[in-house]
Amino acid sequence: MAINIKALLANGLLELCEEIPLDTITIKQLLNKTEVSRQTFYNHFKDKNDLIQYIYLEKIIPRYNDANTEIDFYESLLDTFKRMKEYHVFMKQACLMEDQNCLRDYIFDHCKQFDLEWHQHLYGEKPMPEALRFATEYHATASSSMTLSWILSDMPASCEEMALLITKMRGIGMEKLFADANTGYNPYQKK
Repeated sequence: MAINIKALLANGLLELCEEIPLDTITIKQLLNKTEVSRQTFYNHFKDKNDLIQYIYLEKIIPRYNDANTEIDFYESLLDTFKRMKEYHVFMKQACLMEDQNCLRDYIFDHCKQFDLEWHQHLYGEKPMPEALRFATEYHATASSSMTLSWILSDMPASCEEMALLITKMRGIGMEKLFADANTGYNPYQKK
């Protein structure tokens, strides 16, 4: 049976950040915990921030990967918030780090890119109008900001409340912007 090195390192880092502040964890400490060689670590990840992004993609937002364009936005967002709550210690510490290639910047970039690709998929073959592109980037940035604020303030609202509010806000005006799309409906409302 093959060992999933990436998962082993991810789980090791998650365990360590429960004991030691994430920003102070060294690769050496992680390697000691997981018994993985330095060469093996660098065969899989560029650095600690690359591993942090991997954890975010695999454990926090698996429904928002590049290949998944058939999502129920509310349900996927609710799942994401529940995962963020489960890994709250990691998420808060990772979002406070300000290094090059930090998670906070990655969250903004990933959300915007995913939303643009998802909306284009829903819109169809012809390029989406500039108004839809602008609204998509605006809502992605606003959603990311609100999510980061929620994480850093120790998640005062419930996961359900956050998912519902963000879904409702993203849906404002989308009927008109998606009127000429292949789907012809607002992707933030139930069909």
